[in-house]
Amino acid sequence: MAEKIVSPGVFTNENDLSFLPQGIAEIGAAIIGPTQKGPAFVPTLIESQNDFSAIFGDGTYYTSYAVKNYLKSAGRVTIVRVLGSEGYTASLMPIVTASANGQVLAVIAPTRKNAGFAWGEAIPPSSSAWGSGSDFYITSSVGTYSCSFDESSDKYIVSVLGTNPMSNQVAFYVYANFSTFQSKSIAESPNGFVTASTKIATTFGAYDHATTPWIQSQDFNGSKFNLFKVHARSDGTYVNTELKIGIYDVKFAGEVPGSDYGTFGLIVRSFDDTDRRQEVLETFSNLSLDLDSSRYYVRVIGDRYSSTDSDGKVTYYGDWDNKSDYIRLEAYPANSGSLPAAVPFGFSAYKSIFNSTLAPAVSMAVSQTIDDETNTKAYFGVDFINSSGEDLVAHFGALPSSTVNVTGSSFNLSDHLGGGSGTLAQRKFIMGLQGGFDGKNVTTEILQGVDITSGNTQGFNCTDATTSGTVDYKKALDTITNPDEIDVNLIVIPGIIYSKHSSVANYAINICEDRGDCFYIMDSTIKGEAIDDATGYVEAVDTNYAATYYPWVKILDPNTTKPVWVPPSVVMCGVYAFNDSIAQPWYAPAGLNRGGITEAVEAESRLTHANRDDLYEGRVNPIASFPGQGVVAWGQKTLQVKASALDRVNVRRLLIAVKKYIASTSRYLVFEQNVSATRNRFLNIVNPYLESVQQRNGLYAFKVVMDETNNTPDIIDRNQLYGQIYLQPARTAEFIVLDFNILPTGASFPE
Repeated sequence: MAEKIVSPGVFTNENDLSFLPQGIAEIGAAIIGPTQKGPAFVPTLIESQNDFSAIFGDGTYYTSYAVKNYLKSAGRVTIVRVLGSEGYTASLMPIVTASANGQVLAVIAPTRKNAGFAWGEAIPPSSSAWGSGSDFYITSSVGTYSCSFDESSDKYIVSVLGTNPMSNQVAFYVYANFSTFQSKSIAESPNGFVTASTKIATTFGAYDHATTPWIQSQDFNGSKFNLFKVHARSDGTYVNTELKIGIYDVKFAGEVPGSDYGTFGLIVRSFDDTDRRQEVLETFSNLSLDLDSSRYYVRVIGDRYSSTDSDGKVTYYGDWDNKSDYIRLEAYPANSGSLPAAVPFGFSAYKSIFNSTLAPAVSMAVSQTIDDETNTKAYFGVDFINSSGEDLVAHFGALPSSTVNVTGSSFNLSDHLGGGSGTLAQRKFIMGLQGGFDGKNVTTEILQGVDITSGNTQGFNCTDATTSGTVDYKKALDTITNPDEIDVNLIVIPGIIYSKHSSVANYAINICEDRGDCFYIMDSTIKGEAIDDATGYVEAVDTNYAATYYPWVKILDPNTTKPVWVPPSVVMCGVYAFNDSIAQPWYAPAGLNRGGITEAVEAESRLTHANRDDLYEGRVNPIASFPGQGVVAWGQKTLQVKASALDRVNVRRLLIAVKKYIASTSRYLVFEQNVSATRNRFLNIVNPYLESVQQRNGLYAFKVVMDETNNTPDIIDRNQLYGQIYLQPARTAEFIVLDFNILPTGASFPE
């Protein structure tokens, strides 16, 4: 408000014209590919190796290796996990049952070796009993296997067939094994027979996450109401047997002073722990179903999630940010907040992991006795104590996308506490999550290294533009196309090889060019291919938004400490990060000062000078080995054909850095008046920044023009503010030429 002037005097004001909008924050790479676990097709910002391991796991995918190398020198990285969106059909799965009581004992499925073969009908010979010590036979067109349901026998079905769908040793694997029911059936009918009463084809759809059944209220006059579900935040199969969820400390409304609602606690535990030795991952206590409470359970834990459509557009849902690292909640809309007297007291029935009404029920613990002693740490609900590990794993898996039959019945404490409410120590139950799925055929190999083909790179088929893996990778790339939402300056897709998966690689190049603010480290060859192959593959590629390197390098797996061969992008992203951390993006990520690949044990090929010449002429950057210096990036060409400043990586990355800064800070001028004061504000932003770039050896010279000469009346009438920026990028010294002149004795040296 202006000061009112009445009497004479000297009046002073301060106007701060030194304000510059905040520059851009640290920008990292986008690393795209499969991981052990984590959200799929959602750009996720990671700021430490521990964060990556917690959210995406470790494992032996190239993605994990690349992230580790990059984060050694960088503070953040965006991860986009790729999963399968096609699904598959597990055809002709025999359900082995006991002829005496119809109990399902096991479900058998074809391994990779048996793909495409039909099942034989002789399961088992009609004279074969399955009692203790006796055998039965599984026969097909590719072999016959003698098996037993006696766990002490070396012919026990799991010992003979295994549980690995990737097996190349036998034709079948045990898809689901119910050893508890085997023992029970043998005890009840020791002379019974086994039979493959049904052969089914179970279809699985796209990737999915695991979830619990509906958690339900106590019994209200014969009715139990759905309250909420617990969903895993991670997609895929891995999480099915990673977590279990417990409800504990349940208090009814009348037991909570000053509230019409009850309270409860929710605990996230490791799937493999025990009630006596709990491995607690997270605990949320004193939760309420009261929508107005600060302890409203969804508010405390969170319900945010996202979906990604076929074009890579990510849509977010939910009202409360996720406070849990592992789970989110889904409230049952009709009953959310409308049942003050309700508390979580059980859950609805589980579903069958194979499409059949014959599925056995999940075993439930209905007593809290361990070793004949009452132990209040023991939980009702899913019997994680007495069921065998095989039984548990059999129930908590992927769910068929076709009609799924409910197996067993719901569980509720109301039915197991003598018809009453029990003590506070007794009001607890536990459950697992089921339904997580990777979206791919489980018999597909994870091919890496020299075994990579166009149809299989780390389990994805990227043969052409329409195959499932290509569609999946393009979907992942589409999630980072919007520079206003996803801020990255580098794209790395380790495992996508231009010679085999050009559709994906070209798609990544197009995204970099369309965005104009990120660079692609592209792999062009698989392990073992020659120099001529490396240069030949990229002859048709012409872009200054990508660079490629040769050859592959050997590193040590950080988890196993065993050597493993990786494509150049896995280590080169770390070189780029190191270059930026000790210098600037406009310095060359190459040479002995900034191009050392410290993680490399060795390069696949020890390149000669002539080899390096051939590669560099072909726009492929050599990875050289020097005695005493190790493995080093020895080139910085982009894949641009035309000779210009932009055929070098440092120049392209200089422009990316400058454009990002100027574009982000200039947003403050949008919708401002198109007058000289606004133009001067722009100049006051850009000139100091470019001067700093020049001082840091990024530019020889620059000039910025934004005045009446280029903002003519017709441009202003079109609501445009027009500027011109002229840059002379600093060039690198890639070729050092020294003349040694031999002079006769007594000659004077030239000045």
